[in-house]
Amino acid sequence: MNAVVAAKSVLMLGLAGWMTVAVLNNVTDPGTNHFHLGAMFEMALLAEEPNGLGQNLRWRALPGAVTPVILWLVVAVQTGITAYLWKAAWGCAATALRGGPVLPEATRATAIRALTCFMALWLCFMIGGFWFGYWIKQGAIQQVHMTLLIVGALSISFVGNRQLEGEPTGPGKRLAD
Repeated sequence: MNAVVAAKSVLMLGLAGWMTVAVLNNVTDPGTNHFHLGAMFEMALLAEEPNGLGQNLRWRALPGAVTPVILWLVVAVQTGITAYLWKAAWGCAATALRGGPVLPEATRATAIRALTCFMALWLCFMIGGFWFGYWIKQGAIQQVHMTLLIVGALSISFVGNRQLEGEPTGPGKRLAD
C-alpha cells in the first residue's frame, strides 16, 4: 500500500467526517447557529459596543427574519459539500485499500473539486462575516473560518501533488517510496 495514498484517504475521510458532524450539529442544535448568525446579521453585538466600535457599519444590518432562511440554506450547502467529500473520500480509500500506487486521475479530480467547495464555503463565511463586522465581536468564529480555509487550501495542495505518490518526475524517473 502506498503510504501517501493512504494518508490522502485518511485526510479525505477525516474532512468528510468533520463536515458530517458540522451538518449534524446544525440540524440537531439550530438554536446555537441561529443565535450567532442572528447576532451577526442584526449586528446586535455592535449596537451594544460601549466604545462605539463598528457603529458606522450598522447600516448593513439585516432583519432577524432572514436568519432561519440563511441558516437552512447553509445547512443545504454544507450537506451537498459533505456528500461530495464522502464521494471523494471513498474513492481515495478504495484506491488505498486496493494497494493502488497512485490515485486515479478521476479520483484526484473529484477530491480536488470537493476540497475546493469546502474551501469556498469558509471563504464565503469569512467574506460575509467581514461584511457584517463579525471580526469586531465574534473573533473566535472568524478564527475557525480562517483555520478551515487554510486546511482546505493545504489539503488541495497535498491531495493534488502527484509527486508525493511516487509518480514519475522526469523521463523514466520515479521518486522513492
